[in-house]
Amino acid sequence: MKFPILAGVALSFCLIGRLQAQTDTPEMAEARVTGVTLVQLMQGNLKSRDEASFPGINDWMLKEGKVFSELNKDKPEESWRKLDSRKLVQHDANFWQMYYEVVPGDPGLAMLHAGVLLAAGDADRAQTILRLTLHRGDLDETTQKVLTSIMQRCGAFMRPSHQLVNAGVQLHDKGDFAGALEQYDAALRLWPLNGWAAYERGTTLRMQDMKESTQVEQAFAQSREFQPFQFHAWQGKKADIPGMEAMLTQMPALWQPSLKNIHYVMKTEDLMKMSEILQLAEVDDLALVVRQICVVRRGRYASEDHPFISKSLRRLAPGVQAETTLEKLSGAGLKTAQIYQAPVNGRAK
Repeated sequence: MKFPILAGVALSFCLIGRLQAQTDTPEMAEARVTGVTLVQLMQGNLKSRDEASFPGINDWMLKEGKVFSELNKDKPEESWRKLDSRKLVQHDANFWQMYYEVVPGDPGLAMLHAGVLLAAGDADRAQTILRLTLHRGDLDETTQKVLTSIMQRCGAFMRPSHQLVNAGVQLHDKGDFAGALEQYDAALRLWPLNGWAAYERGTTLRMQDMKESTQVEQAFAQSREFQPFQFHAWQGKKADIPGMEAMLTQMPALWQPSLKNIHYVMKTEDLMKMSEILQLAEVDDLALVVRQICVVRRGRYASEDHPFISKSLRRLAPGVQAETTLEKLSGAGLKTAQIYQAPVNGRAK
């Protein structure tokens, strides 16, 4: 699978809050093109599904999917800046209904999911989705290479903003807090979903003022929202932050081996624990992704999966689609489609 490179082309995108518009670097622009290309490719494999059996797939293709189908991957436009990953996937009822109409752990679904996130600038979450899919532990070498190449494109998207954060950290260490904050603000102007920048900004504000403040709390909350695995941001009042203690003390040991070794595959019991911690912390989208990896490792849905999925799905996208999905998952006519038929080397244990 080849992804086009749009060398030298800069895209600007909309920022949130008080931040002013900023222009993408060439590598960021290339990554967005990769995201759109992924979605279009995977949607090509979803066409012509029976509407009665796959209402989520059909509704996605007619609405959110249509947004991507109409984008010209060879000619990015300013409208790309308005893509919002929270509306397109994270809290989108059609996406989650489609999600459970596809076989658990399907690499093609992971590529579609990550593609939407990457196109919308949510590169860290996209990379996490792909890394979690590798924890299936049974994918063939070619599929693994495809997933890791997309992860590298996610890393390329994040790198320019991370370089600014690193410069800010060096200024912070020298005691130049004002200069550090300028670097973090520049990093967030370049990439508004940079959880590391938000965390370091909160840390520097705390040191500059020598006290906790609303600004510090907001910076850490923003960091947790953008990048849940930015573990140092899980601090504050325990009563106000669901799952704080578990995310801070238990999750790093589960996740850090994945960051050190791309070939590391978690044990099923560790994946189960991770899904439960994420749900406790109300990081429901990632909790559901991890749980599906547990399902494919197990080879079937288990009775304990239904209440777990119900809790997170109803928080993410409450409504008719969620209830229809949960009813089917309980045994009332669940049918699943396959997007990417990857050869497997034998199920991981």
